[in-house]
Amino acid sequence: MVDVATIIAVVVSVATSTASLAYWLGKKFTEIEIRFNAIENRLEKLEERVGRLENVFVQFSEVLITMLEMKNLLTQTEAMTLRSLVRTILPIPKTKYYTWEVYERLKQLLDKDPNDYTMADIEEMNQIADLIEKEGTETNRKDLIDYAWKLRFYAMIAKVVFIYPKLIKQQQQQQK
Repeated sequence: MVDVATIIAVVVSVATSTASLAYWLGKKFTEIEIRFNAIENRLEKLEERVGRLENVFVQFSEVLITMLEMKNLLTQTEAMTLRSLVRTILPIPKTKYYTWEVYERLKQLLDKDPNDYTMADIEEMNQIADLIEKEGTETNRKDLIDYAWKLRFYAMIAKVVFIYPKLIKQQQQQQK
């Protein structure tokens, strides 16, 4: 027969080993959590930098497009050609962000006379581009991500070619 003292010794030994293991694992999980938080903080900072870099790129592109337009190297003809391309390659919607309703609204914007565009129309195109990109990212559809940037580029050109001249005219009329 097994002696009670032997059983108690085995139970105490197992309990001690278990407690030691639990303490050691707790320390390791704490270290992992600290490292994970540090990585998470670095990623947040990196995302901020990427966002600023994207903003710099967009601002530079807009200035460059404005200069091209001012030198008559980018005209309404080129803008209309780009609009036709963006309208022709309009992707078919599939799921939750880029819906049929969004698709139809984008078609309306692209079919609208660009001379009638407002800043709200341009902002709406950019918001739709964001939805399309989000959908492309979540569904791993590169075609949507590529299209979103083409749409943003067209929106930028439309702003420079069709809206800025109207704003400049309004400002000149107000100064008179």
